[in-house]
Amino acid sequence: MDISRFMDHHVDILHSIREMRDHSKAGVAEHAGEISRAIMKLRSKVSLHLATENKVMYPAIYALQDPEITKLRHGFQDEMDGLARAFDGFCRRWRQARAVAEDPEGFRNDANTVIKALHQRIQRENMHFYPRLIQAA
Repeated sequence: MDISRFMDHHVDILHSIREMRDHSKAGVAEHAGEISRAIMKLRSKVSLHLATENKVMYPAIYALQDPEITKLRHGFQDEMDGLARAFDGFCRRWRQARAVAEDPEGFRNDANTVIKALHQRIQRENMHFYPRLIQAA
């Protein structure tokens, strides 16, 4: 199974996370516009990635008929359902620069929870899920 597209998505998503973090470190209130734009860019990249997984990767996993990979996929997919909801709420709360500028501490706390979870999830996929898919191909 060729998962290079999904790995490229991860690189793009991690780049957007770094961009948002860089703006935050420079000052949340002072860079609220850049932060909110980075959030929306990140949202777009994550949405594309999830849609592509659902339409391309998961059907290909079913075709492998490998019980171990299917079990692994179920675990990752179940986890992503909750994370996707949390991420969507994060994006809705902070999509406007005014919201970020008016509550920099709330933004930081929310980002430290949700974006950190997203980052960790990508790392787990890169280290545990994707290598197993490559091995099975």
